[in-house]
Amino acid sequence: MLYKFFGAGLVFISSVLSAAFLGPEGRGLLTLVTNNLAMYSPVAGAFSEYISYGINKRKHSPRAVFSTALVYCLGFVTVVFVAALIATPWFWDSFWQGHPSQSMTWWIAGLVAPFALFHVYVTRLIWGLNELEWLNRLNTVQSLLFIPMMLTAVLWSDDLGYRICFVFVAWLASFVLTSLLSAYVAVKKGKVSLRPKVDAGIRKEIFTYGRQLAGSRLLTQINARIDFYLVMFIIGAEAAGIYSIAVTVADMLLFMSSSLLQVVLTRVSSLEEKDSILLTARTFRHTGVIMAASLLLFYLVMPYVIVIAYDERFAPALDSYYILLPGMALLGMTNILTTYFTNQLGKPRLLIFLEGTSILTNVSLTLLFVGGLHLGAEGVATAKAIGYSIIFLVALIYFCKATRYPIFQMFVLQPDEIAQYKNLIGKIAGRLRKKDQR
Repeated sequence: MLYKFFGAGLVFISSVLSAAFLGPEGRGLLTLVTNNLAMYSPVAGAFSEYISYGINKRKHSPRAVFSTALVYCLGFVTVVFVAALIATPWFWDSFWQGHPSQSMTWWIAGLVAPFALFHVYVTRLIWGLNELEWLNRLNTVQSLLFIPMMLTAVLWSDDLGYRICFVFVAWLASFVLTSLLSAYVAVKKGKVSLRPKVDAGIRKEIFTYGRQLAGSRLLTQINARIDFYLVMFIIGAEAAGIYSIAVTVADMLLFMSSSLLQVVLTRVSSLEEKDSILLTARTFRHTGVIMAASLLLFYLVMPYVIVIAYDERFAPALDSYYILLPGMALLGMTNILTTYFTNQLGKPRLLIFLEGTSILTNVSLTLLFVGGLHLGAEGVATAKAIGYSIIFLVALIYFCKATRYPIFQMFVLQPDEIAQYKNLIGKIAGRLRKKDQR
């Protein structure tokens, strides 16, 4: 969890710096670049998720799983990267003239795709091998590199347009360097070859798994980011830049749930079904406790942090931030359940239904709240929170029905779990008493 806090801190710092140097419009365009990359990644990224499943559940060789999965990654990113290179003449002059645009963000994201997706595959390998220390290190590298690169980029010019374009380059460079480090870790720690090579025994299995999961992962990315696109294209880039701050800070809640998910993912895959059910339910309850405590902290403390960290241009982000928080907390708990669906049941198609339901709800309510009731970005945030609430309820009901686990027990801490919290509180209180005595 310490690494997750560190990673969240890096994301927060980069958002503060980009907001300060690029302003609302520039911040909106930079966020659009990152969101566009997320739209490119699900097709190839879906095959990476088989790596952990194949190593832990199917007991295949990590080398065979990784090298075969890389074949699918290479096939997709080659198409995207070549398309970006072909599009370069259309953006080259406007880039060097300091005229960033919404269409330019797709070009930059296409150039980044091979490096970013390779990094994703390596982190999945390290995750599957349960090398959590190295996984945490890899997950913070890109953000850690981007911050000094961004600061260097903004010093090149006082013109806002040039600054935005140079920050695009810094973002691309951070992924290039990150992919090089990922390659080193894959060879040294993962003990695999970086050469894409098909293993005939698992080729069809990976293709079936990845093909089914690609659709759901694409919908997941759309569901997570469609609110930003709606603000960008309905209200404008400046409003999107302000709204992105609300999303960035609210998203930090997910670092809490993902810290637990990171630990239990490989176990959910490798355990027998009965034990996996019990582990999933236990993790769900612990996540609920963490989310409840985190929500209180985020409501009481983070608004002051936002006001201090960002200038008055971003003050309207607070309204959307308050609305988004409960939805993000429910999403964090939903992710625990969907991990069971994909890594134990091997049914990634269930995610398609969940994400599709949320997207339909989100878009429909956004058109009502923004188009009909003129609620602006706050209406978009409300629609997103409701969409996440719906998939939480559906996932919970399906999990309990499929496993026959009592739904009320999902929210009731068991005696041994209560004892763990009492023990933790006792240790903290004991240390505080010792400090007072000193």
